[in-house]
Amino acid sequence: MLQEHLTYVADPVRLEHFRAAISKVVKRGDRVADLGSGSGILGLFCLQAGAAHVDFVDQSAMIDVARQTLTRAGLADRASFIRGRSQQVDLPDRVDVVVCDHIGYFGFDYGVVQLLQDARRRVLKPRGTLIPGGITLQLAAAGSARCEELAEGWGAEGIPDEFHWLREYSVNTVHAVDLKRDELVSGPAELGRIDFSEDQPDSLSWTAALRMERDGIVRGLCGWFECELAKGVWMTNSPLAEEPIRRSQAFLPINEAVRVKTGDPIRATVMARPADSVTAWIVEFEATGQRFSHSTLQGLLLSPEDLVAANPARVAHPSPEGRARASVLGYCDGRRTVREIEQAMLRDHPDLFPSTAEISRFVARVLGTDTV
Repeated sequence: MLQEHLTYVADPVRLEHFRAAISKVVKRGDRVADLGSGSGILGLFCLQAGAAHVDFVDQSAMIDVARQTLTRAGLADRASFIRGRSQQVDLPDRVDVVVCDHIGYFGFDYGVVQLLQDARRRVLKPRGTLIPGGITLQLAAAGSARCEELAEGWGAEGIPDEFHWLREYSVNTVHAVDLKRDELVSGPAELGRIDFSEDQPDSLSWTAALRMERDGIVRGLCGWFECELAKGVWMTNSPLAEEPIRRSQAFLPINEAVRVKTGDPIRATVMARPADSVTAWIVEFEATGQRFSHSTLQGLLLSPEDLVAANPARVAHPSPEGRARASVLGYCDGRRTVREIEQAMLRDHPDLFPSTAEISRFVARVLGTDTV
């Protein structure tokens, strides 16, 4: 976790753009919410820009990193630290500015749409400002040895034949990839824009026309974002940018390699349900008549039990683990200690799991995640 957040804090281009946006937006005396705050770097910038108070919200242990960092910097008296998912947290007051960097490889694929939509409705003052304000999605056809490797996945040379059936999952997965300019076969095209100041539908769909800039082989689509943090302040993870931030692009493979010539057109459609983490893509080659349709739903390892569980019409019953969890929580009466709850479970439910050690581990896990 620390290593992941180090990559964010060690990205000078990203930090420069956020500093510039915050200096434009945050006014002295503002109250700010840093949602999904991680290490707290963006909220720190807001305090340095003159914010009167910042509410840091993060559901991971990184909230304690933010707390210690701000304390060591002598700024903790102007900050609140709340551990939880921002959509489930109620702040004491609405804020003037919301800042967040839940922007994924393709922009929409890390929950930013739902997070900022909820923040605008519940957290932000009516005339408040969101950082970022919106994203523009960009797309290009891609082909290289790296693209081939990702597209083939379990079907690649050297993988035992018995596992080649899993190739279907590789070509229906959106992969993180760091491509170079020469790995793009077409020029870029704007796919669409998401304005965070407006409500977005549950299902999004965009279509772009791509034209090949050179002869080559297409193995899929490369998607990236251009993000407007504040008016005139943009950051991008584009493989074509002079100074991109250190964030991978999204690679959407197709089922087979297609040889193309300079000037050939491709029609690409991308559909998404960000709240469900579902992305689908259709790629049509006019010159050859080939058409490929993929979806991350087809890339999920779903068992028959998973499919039954997803049926909204089924009658739900607690699983054995669910009953065990309910038993543990049933002992939480506001008086028993953790040790007393563990002893009660060992006494009253000795056959819950094959060993007493496993019962103790289960109790510790439930009490660690579902109690305060």
